[in-house]
Amino acid sequence: MTDRPLQPVPEAYRRSPLRSWLRLALDTRRASREGPAALAARQRARLRAIVAHARANSPFYRGRWAGLPDVVRLDELPPVAKPDLMARFDEWVTDPRVRLWDVEAFISDPARVGELFAGEFSAWTTSGTTGQPGVFVHDRVARGVYDALMVTRTHALAEGAFLRALGRGLRIATVVATGGHHVSTSLVNLNRRRFPALARRIRTFSVLTPLPRLVAELNAFDPAILIGYPTALHLLAQEAGRGHLRVRPALVVVGGEVLTAQARGAIEGALGAHLVDLYATGEFPGIAFSCRFGRLHANSDWVILEPVGTDYSPTPLDQPSHTVLLTNLANRVQPIVRYDLGDSLTVSSAQCACGSPFPLIEVGGRKGDVLRFPGADGREVAVLPLALGMVVEKTPGVRRFQAYQTGDGELRVRIEPDEASDRDATWARVADRVDAFLASQGIVGVGLVHEAALPARNPRSQKFQAVWDARARPAALGTQTGAPS
Repeated sequence: MTDRPLQPVPEAYRRSPLRSWLRLALDTRRASREGPAALAARQRARLRAIVAHARANSPFYRGRWAGLPDVVRLDELPPVAKPDLMARFDEWVTDPRVRLWDVEAFISDPARVGELFAGEFSAWTTSGTTGQPGVFVHDRVARGVYDALMVTRTHALAEGAFLRALGRGLRIATVVATGGHHVSTSLVNLNRRRFPALARRIRTFSVLTPLPRLVAELNAFDPAILIGYPTALHLLAQEAGRGHLRVRPALVVVGGEVLTAQARGAIEGALGAHLVDLYATGEFPGIAFSCRFGRLHANSDWVILEPVGTDYSPTPLDQPSHTVLLTNLANRVQPIVRYDLGDSLTVSSAQCACGSPFPLIEVGGRKGDVLRFPGADGREVAVLPLALGMVVEKTPGVRRFQAYQTGDGELRVRIEPDEASDRDATWARVADRVDAFLASQGIVGVGLVHEAALPARNPRSQKFQAVWDARARPAALGTQTGAPS
């Protein structure tokens, strides 16, 4: 392998998309077999290409890298953060057709989820662990890379899972956040548009759906492939264990949250399916996939991950980082170079038993506790952290929030309004929406407490968590901030 990057330019992708994609797919398979030296060569070449492109076409990076030599090491480039990039969005992107005003108008219309912005770009929004909203745009080549990685590295074909799914009608159910241009929903709807013959076999279920109805709808659909957040599928696995959920998918794919060993065991045991864990973000929807032993391996030929401390100094192997800097080597329309992702990451020094040459990682990213409240019929009702987060985050005026349960009948909420919004008016909207959501789940008698404190990081770990059960972590209540331990 030479230091020539295999990365078709957008023009070549427009002329011959299938041929270009096949080249990418073949290269991703080849890279898995060629070993660490070949992976490092691809990474170096693609980094040079993305840095040169950003320098030539992004006024933001051109100014930020002024004075640096033409050929630079990655660690010589200054880190960037989401607020700075969003504040200068139009200078950050490299295509004059992409302007923040137009992209925001596009993603504000839920009817356009899955469409391509300007007929070419995928666009979606995410808040992430920092709470700062972000808008991300990905070009054709980047989208081809993400597809190639998904097809060749998820091990979805392992143990005949795909063939069994095909034999069962290839019905695909996704249990995700709906109603907006989120990564998962956008990609699902994009594939429905790309493959009309499969559209009726792909169905999205909202995490806001009350659990009994969600179980009934999944039973009626009988998916062969089930995709969703770990907390949601863990809850569904518990329903399967009680005999309520009767689906037996051939393949289960989880992402969007940290997958715990307990959740993995419960999902695999109750659903009897091969499980694939993926680490995906709005910045790069295929950072890492699990191997046959259930461990995550970073796709280091297309993404660079730098675990760092609070001062951005490198974190040693086998130690959790404060945050991680991400460099996307595929996307040229919105270059992401040494971007502070906010997740804690541990890179292992061990070699995985699967034999993969890709780095072995553990992620401490977005996670939350399932909250449980009394229902109108006297039975306990579970509330998913992402479902509650959707309700609060989509309230006009909310920049960031935290919510934690202190008792069967109390939920305490902190909000940080945006600059243009009044705090009291924003809280009133939040309270109305949360009350309506709890009522829709059959939950009664819960008092909402508006805390004066702003959302904050844990004072010990310095990590941000949006939703947690303080009853399960009594030590956390000993702090003034009430932060999760």
